[in-house]
Amino acid sequence: MRTLVFDCEQLRKPFTGFHSYCNNLARSLVNQSPSDAPRLSLYVPEAFIGSFGPSVDYLRWHSCQKFYLPVPAHTALWHCASQQSKYWPSSRIPVLVTIHDVNFMHMEESNPRRAHHRRLYQQVIRRATRIVTISEASKRDILTYFDTKGKSVDVVYNGTEACPASVQAPAVVPERPFLLNINRISRNKNVHVLPPLLVGNDLDLLIAGPVEDKAYAQEILLEARRWKVEERVKFIGPVHTAEKHWYLQHCQAFLFPSLAEGFGLPVLEALQYYKPVFCSDRTSLPEVGGDCVFYFDHAFQPEAMQAVLEQGLQANLSRTAIDAHLSRFTWDKAASAYWKIYQEMI
Repeated sequence: MRTLVFDCEQLRKPFTGFHSYCNNLARSLVNQSPSDAPRLSLYVPEAFIGSFGPSVDYLRWHSCQKFYLPVPAHTALWHCASQQSKYWPSSRIPVLVTIHDVNFMHMEESNPRRAHHRRLYQQVIRRATRIVTISEASKRDILTYFDTKGKSVDVVYNGTEACPASVQAPAVVPERPFLLNINRISRNKNVHVLPPLLVGNDLDLLIAGPVEDKAYAQEILLEARRWKVEERVKFIGPVHTAEKHWYLQHCQAFLFPSLAEGFGLPVLEALQYYKPVFCSDRTSLPEVGGDCVFYFDHAFQPEAMQAVLEQGLQANLSRTAIDAHLSRFTWDKAASAYWKIYQEMI
């Protein structure tokens, strides 16, 4: 029987978008599997074997397999879930690769990481049989900056997780009303523009996520000190899913001023709670936020950002419009689109 392998090795990285993507898409692929589809096999870390039910097969991931990857006989297609994967089958097996973003191309041209990553991604594209990305903005970047050799580049939007019936309060509950930012703490996430938004109010700013750039985290604190709000800017580190939903449910507003995103899932997660969402107008964010979010001044001038925040906090949000917008982004729709691509390739 023909086998389709979905590479979920990124499940080993909690608190990341890749983990969420693999977990949610794998569950929906199982639920949406057509009756005439190849047998689905999930390539997962040992802790996740059996997690997606008995109707699929499991391949055990091991780090040594970057040197030699054992592949089941009769494998008709390998879906590589991330452009960063180091686990590739032999060249005889067709590969669908999901490229989530090429955000490094928005760095300054002099940045050595830009050229380095560009070479690596071009190698991924060369090996792929077909490419999927998660927004029209990312597709434009791929077609602009890379030679795809005429290969198909499809857009399949990510979905959002349903709000849990109950949420877990964090160990330390904020004492004051708060604004919330969730993302990796790195320069292209642009968090240093947020402290001025605390001027003239009694709100805290909670910044959740792993600190990837410690020097940049210090810059954020220095900016908060410059605006005399350093006591109200709090780094809370990575948060588990249940805690994340608690913060989203209880925040006054969600802030996402990122300069480069492949998708921007936290924007949709905050909209699920009908919270005012404020984000940049860069890359994929206007596509994902649509008319349901408020956009900061393109130059991130403090006075203009403060005016946008004040306006948004006082606005009456249309829950009907938000629900209609969110209905475009479901994991079942994503899985259905992927199954269509799988069957076209096989």
